[in-house]
Amino acid sequence: MANEEQGQPPQGSFWSSSENAEHWQQDVERRRHDFAEATERMLEAAGLKPGDHVLDIAAGTGDQSLLAARIVGPDGSILATDISADMLTIATRVVQQEGLTNITTRVMDAEQIDLEDHAFDAVICRLGLMLLPHRELALSEIRRVLKPGGKLAALVWSAPEHNPLWSLPLAIVAHYARGVSSPRPNPFSLSDPTVFERELTEAGFSEVSTRVLPFESHYASLDAFLHSTGSRLIAGVMGQLSQEEQQQLLGEVRQALNQFEGAHGLVAPAELLLGVGSK
Repeated sequence: MANEEQGQPPQGSFWSSSENAEHWQQDVERRRHDFAEATERMLEAAGLKPGDHVLDIAAGTGDQSLLAARIVGPDGSILATDISADMLTIATRVVQQEGLTNITTRVMDAEQIDLEDHAFDAVICRLGLMLLPHRELALSEIRRVLKPGGKLAALVWSAPEHNPLWSLPLAIVAHYARGVSSPRPNPFSLSDPTVFERELTEAGFSEVSTRVLPFESHYASLDAFLHSTGSRLIAGVMGQLSQEEQQQLLGEVRQALNQFEGAHGLVAPAELLLGVGSK
């Protein structure tokens, strides 16, 4: 697996540190379990087959890149891109451990895809598209690099009420934000199927569709959630708060989420939205 890092793109990223990237990777087995079926549906919707050349946008540490690489086989290729060089460094390490040779990584801003036109049979994106600040640019770029007939398949979070482990803490964080707009993007910006389909259509995609994919989110405990996903959800506001306010915020998050903790750990309903479009 080659790592074609070409400098950090201009857009900032919460993940642009080795510590945060390693922390993310520690949660990999839970992600693989929770997102397994949805990821399989995404790869199926992208129409992947042996010999295909695939672009993975916001690939992170490459969980879905590995699965795609096994589908396209040695005659195909996966280009895993992300804005975080540290995330891709981990992806490179993991792929080398897996012995796969058909994945390349490259640091790249999804809104400025430095690749040739008509280069890919498919583009995939798992839980990244909804976070892009200028999504219309990214969708235009994605369509440009697709071959005629190629497909984009992307997973995003669906409605907040179907994802309480995320929406409840974010609502509490908003209350503590001191009236300052959070620099963190809205994870639910594409949660409405009508909005998702409209944006794909406006970007020039055809045969656009969305599909709801419910699942359960599992953590070993509420503490495990707060030390992983929960810490990322509240990171944007914690620096604005006093020590006492930080403890109060954490207490409110615990109170909101303890309803999901039981004999099998922290288990809560969750839901993704799969959007698909063809060039």
